[in-house]
Amino acid sequence: MRYYLPSDDLYIEIKASVFNQIKLQAEGEYPNENGGMLAGRYSADRHTVYIEKVVVPVEKLTGRTTFMRNTNGLEKIWKQLAKEGLRYVGEWHSHPNGSTQYSGTDLSAMIDIEKEIAIENPILLIAGVRNCGLSAHTFYCYKDNKLFEYKKMIDLKELFNGLQKQMLASLNVDREYIGHPGSKGDATEQRWIDFLRTYLPDRYKVDKAIVIDSTGNVSEQMDIVIYDAIYTPFIFKQDGFMYIPAESVYAVFEVKQDVKGNIDYAAKKVESVRRLKRTSIEMVASGRRTPARPLTKIIGGFLTTTSSYSSIKTVQNQLEKLKGYQTLDLGCICDTGSFYVDYKETPPANIEPTKDIEENRKYIEHVYESREVNKIKFSDKDVSLFTFFLQLVSYLKSIGTVAAIDINAYLKAINEKIDEDI
Repeated sequence: MRYYLPSDDLYIEIKASVFNQIKLQAEGEYPNENGGMLAGRYSADRHTVYIEKVVVPVEKLTGRTTFMRNTNGLEKIWKQLAKEGLRYVGEWHSHPNGSTQYSGTDLSAMIDIEKEIAIENPILLIAGVRNCGLSAHTFYCYKDNKLFEYKKMIDLKELFNGLQKQMLASLNVDREYIGHPGSKGDATEQRWIDFLRTYLPDRYKVDKAIVIDSTGNVSEQMDIVIYDAIYTPFIFKQDGFMYIPAESVYAVFEVKQDVKGNIDYAAKKVESVRRLKRTSIEMVASGRRTPARPLTKIIGGFLTTTSSYSSIKTVQNQLEKLKGYQTLDLGCICDTGSFYVDYKETPPANIEPTKDIEENRKYIEHVYESREVNKIKFSDKDVSLFTFFLQLVSYLKSIGTVAAIDINAYLKAINEKIDEDI
């Protein structure tokens, strides 16, 4: 547990076990106040105090609105703590049925403590407790006859683990209780779609869809398509299927319950998107006309709940065998780990990526065909979901914005053309 005082760049770190001791002592004395002393150590730069022990006073006076303690009988305890490198760093006491706001008495007590003990920025912890248990707590820093409130910091690891467990539990419920294979697959896909919709920036849209190009070619139906939400001029919906133009696509994923037997299947579906014909024309950005940008790579991968393989090495071997448009960039096996594939790519020496659209297609195809695996990195299984998500965000960031679509290329299907200038 970490706390931060921005005005002075000061931090507190307290072990969960130590805080639980305080909690039990506060609740145990309810409805009377209780308290004690805090022992810890400072960082080398004196900006962080690490609270590692709670010292319980031998002599104390408690009441519903009173707590007073004495240091008598604690000499041996403090000598032992000193041998362990610990020293006095502050106080704690409880406020039964009250807030954690300090009182005038609390401030006066800290003023007296500073006079008695040579200590810089002593800490005061006030724990609010009710009949149902500990309700709130606040750390204060005493300085210049004032008490300044610390802010609780977010434990990112705890946050990530919580979301990871929540997502995995949802996927496992779908897997266990939905009997029909098709319905089970639909539910799992929707879980992933909802997750990505929730956490990706609004510039991206996420749907199950078929990708099309201006010649009428179509991809396989993709479980997840991440596509542009700003510059996509049209999306077709027909017979329950959604059709998205290839130019708008950033990434595609196949979703399965188990990775076993599905890597090649996912790779072929990704290939069906990458092979589509994409256009690129000049556009206006920030008031300036810019030339047609080169075609970008389309991110491809798979998402599964589990792996029946006995070793991650099996997954790695299958990923290494993929070539060209079938190569996969990243993925997530929730109960095993997320992965990304680092490729060595060799751009063609005789093809310029910005010369024209046909050259662009040759260029991007050559890049995929030249791919050789440098390494495949798997994350720890406990953070598989968010390492996957952050890797995806990093890849999306590297792409930037998809190329501007040539609408007239699609209008050729109905022998029409629009004026693109105003």
